[in-house]
Amino acid sequence: METSFISEMVCPQCRTRISKSIELSALIVCHNCPDCSMVIRPRPGDGCVFSSYGNAAAYLDKSNLTRCLPGRGERFHAVVGTSPFNSYYSENRLVELLAWANEHFDLVGVFVPDTPTVWTLEAGGYSPEEASYKTKRQVRYLNNKISRAREAVDSIDNQVDLLPWSLVAQRDGYAAAQGRCRTAFATDSEFHKECLAATDEVLENRRREGHHLSDQDRLRAVNYLMAELPLILFGPELFGVQTSTFIYHRSLRLLERLFSGEFSIGPVTGQHFVIANELA
Repeated sequence: METSFISEMVCPQCRTRISKSIELSALIVCHNCPDCSMVIRPRPGDGCVFSSYGNAAAYLDKSNLTRCLPGRGERFHAVVGTSPFNSYYSENRLVELLAWANEHFDLVGVFVPDTPTVWTLEAGGYSPEEASYKTKRQVRYLNNKISRAREAVDSIDNQVDLLPWSLVAQRDGYAAAQGRCRTAFATDSEFHKECLAATDEVLENRRREGHHLSDQDRLRAVNYLMAELPLILFGPELFGVQTSTFIYHRSLRLLERLFSGEFSIGPVTGQHFVIANELA
């Protein structure tokens, strides 16, 4: 019975063809292109660069739920991303997500974008008072669901922490990490474009009926993304851990390109990313 195969992929930057012998149970989480030296990483949800950019997907074990995760001995920290107005985060789903994360990681936190949500609603045409009221109401509702989910999965050895942005932003290193994101947004035209595209998608569902979005609204709403990206890209530095895995409810083209190394900014060593709906 064969235990390995020869896989081929194409470097996403210089288009060089790369061949490698891979074990059927293996996941190649990064690979250096021999021509342009780009560190090639998997697209979110794949876990293996030869699946993202080659033919390995047809051979590898698709029942493996650890795609895009660090090795078992290195799974120190995970952050589950949430959103106050997203119906995906039902109480049952939060219990499932936190139970899975609690089983696979030593430290687990749930990120709640409290203040950044206010900025999004203001950009969508709500007054500061309305935006603040609506956000507080939804954050309280979300926090209650998270609290009940935490009670269901917490153990003596491993507890789930709540990570509201208002507290995360006070951590050492956060301002510098966010500054790197803002610098990239100001200087990297492709990154700038993708950030606005991701923001437009959010604003379309959050804007007040009849409100016509201006360019200033779009730039204002990007602040939400700039607030969240430090946790997605710089988790090991921000939380002082060797590895950090961000768990999000779906993939975004912006995140795929970030983890593929297509911009002047990208994830630090030890930063990983998985998609929540592919864990079940």
